[in-house]
Amino acid sequence: MNKKEKEQGHYIFRKYIHNPKTGKIIYASTYGKKAFKIWVKD
Repeated sequence: MNKKEKEQGHYIFRKYIHNPKTGKIIYASTYGKKAFKIWVKD
């Protein structure tokens, strides 16, 4: 991919994320955040 080309997508915000390795749910409030910012490709 060229540096001039940018990936198309957007951010979504989630209050928790699921850790696939441990199977546990991690809440953003544990880390002093309101939500996790996750990039999603279009």
